[in-house]
Amino acid sequence: MKSIFLLAALAVTPLTAICADLTPVKDARLATVLGLSEEISPTPPASGLPLFVRVYAAPDVVGECDGKVASCPDVRLFITVSSGDLGETPALYELPAAKGWVFRGWDKLDASNGQAKVGFTVQTALPESNIDASARKAWQPKACRVLVSQAAASCSCK
Repeated sequence: MKSIFLLAALAVTPLTAICADLTPVKDARLATVLGLSEEISPTPPASGLPLFVRVYAAPDVVGECDGKVASCPDVRLFITVSSGDLGETPALYELPAAKGWVFRGWDKLDASNGQAKVGFTVQTALPESNIDASARKAWQPKACRVLVSQAAASCSCK
């Protein structure tokens, strides 16, 4: 019985040596982005795309709409791009904020100037609830084609 207790105590000892009270990070903007972000589309496995691209939608605040589109919280769209090499820091891009974003699909591979690029389409969107029917009917989504590489990114919205 004593040996079981001793083994259990030894198994827990390394954890108490490394773990302690954690210091909170005081960066409110970073906390909001990380705490509220949702990955809306990673590069699909076995896609044949030359880069790893991840797309994240992150609301600026936790909030609701009060009937008007302008009252809805903005949602920022972040894109990370990497080749997957060890020790690499991914490139990070941000689209202008919208009231919401929906991922529509990956485009065909584009390799201009010998640099690997990946394209995809996203569309602006509205939250599902708390928007007046007339405001929802008047609102028009925009489709945006995004082209990213590790060195640059561009966006064209219609």
